[in-house]
Order: sequence, then structure tokens, then C-alpha cells
Amino acid sequence: MARAKQSKQIIQMTASEWEAAFPDENACCAYLVGHRWPKGVACPRCGNVNVKPHGTMPWNWLCNTCSPSGSNYRFSHISGTIFENTNKPLRDWFRVIHLMLTSKKGVSARQIHRFMGFGSYETAWSMAHRIRGALANEEFQKLMGIVEVDETFVGGLAKNKHKDKRGQGGGTGGIGSGKTPVAGAVSRKGNVVARVLNSVDAETLTVFVRGAVSEKVSLLCADTWVGLQQARRRIPARARRSLARAVRSRCDPHSND
Repeated sequence: MARAKQSKQIIQMTASEWEAAFPDENACCAYLVGHRWPKGVACPRCGNVNVKPHGTMPWNWLCNTCSPSGSNYRFSHISGTIFENTNKPLRDWFRVIHLMLTSKKGVSARQIHRFMGFGSYETAWSMAHRIRGALANEEFQKLMGIVEVDETFVGGLAKNKHKDKRGQGGGTGGIGSGKTPVAGAVSRKGNVVARVLNSVDAETLTVFVRGAVSEKVSLLCADTWVGLQQARRRIPARARRSLARAVRSRCDPHSND
């Protein structure tokens, strides 16, 4: 009888090997830069490779191509990644990733909290949530550049449904229609992120925008729906624009106002 083909054995990095590979923060930064930009550092917003290092801030670069006003766009090695907008060093992130990948039966946020000695459980939970999201999608990256955000309701016409399935409002569309709310964000010449939501209130849409759109976005276009107003406040004022005003500007949205 033919011998069953054995699966390829996965060699995991031991704790001592991890310590040797990442002895300090600079080693982690160098590893990330080398794997993110193997052909040389490029601007994550416009792709320009003619960037120059920042004079006083290590692991930061300046790009003047996507800033026509003359003020250089500054970015770092963690811009547009799951490591952005956190106060934890990259070495802590790498250690948590190693812990999650080498644990045979997985690891909970509570275990990460105890092992890493973080000040709060929420920190460990947030890190684990971001890491799992990135591992679930190899192309995971927050949207940058010109991004449009909008919400819609998907489903058949309410008048064609049984009365008990039309929702509480009895309307023909939108809230109370019984249709499923869906939020979407699209980056020009880039990726699209869409999620099925439980509701389109401000809190739910803020969580969606926070997870899909980078704070370094150059322009965020959204309609005047009250649920999106709180989500837009986390974006710098210079990058906010409503779809109504954007019709007459360079945003030129593709969705209806």
C-alpha cells in the first residue's frame, strides 16, 4: 500500500530565535521596512519612490508629489498599517503576533493582557482584533488617498414583503423597511471595503470608518447623513468633504448624494 503523503512540516520560530531576530525597536522597524518596501521606500499615498528621509524623525520620510501646496506629506513605516495610531512600540506588536501564531490552541486577549503586562485588557483586545483582521485578509490595508463612504439598504421592495417582515416603520426603503443596511468605502484606483451592519447609527458607522479608512486619508467624501457626521470628525478637517460639495470639486463622486 502506498504511503500516505505527509504534509509539509512548519518550522516555528522559538522564543530565543525571536529575541535574536528582534533585539530592539530598530530591528523591528528595519524588518517591517524591508518587507513592506523591498524595492525601496515609496509613498503609501501616491506611490512616489522619490522620497527623502525626515531630518529629525527616524523612520519617517517626506513626499512632495502628493502635496502640491508645498507642504511635504510626512509618512512613517507604520502608515496605513494595523500598527498605525497606537502608542505601543512595534516590538510589542511583533511579540503579540509571535505569541498568537505559535500558540497551538490559540490565545485569548486575557492571556495576552497577562503575558504582556499591559495596563488594560482593552489594549490587548484591540491588538488581537487588528491582528486577526489582518491575518484574515492578505490584502488588508486601510484605505488612503481619495475615499468615498456611503451607506445603503439592500433587499426587495418592502411592499412586496409580508407585513411582519417590512420592519417597524412600514416604509418603502431605508430605516424601518426591513432591508439590510450595508456600508461601503472605496478608494480611487484602489480597494473597496463593504460591511453588513446591524444599523446605520453614528456609533456603528464610526467603527466601520475607523477600521476601513486611514486617518492620513487625503480626502474623505461622505453625504450629510447624521450617522456619518461623527465618523467624519476623526478625519482631519482639511480632508473632509460632503458629496454635495464634492460634485463641484476634484472629488467628483460616483455615488448619488
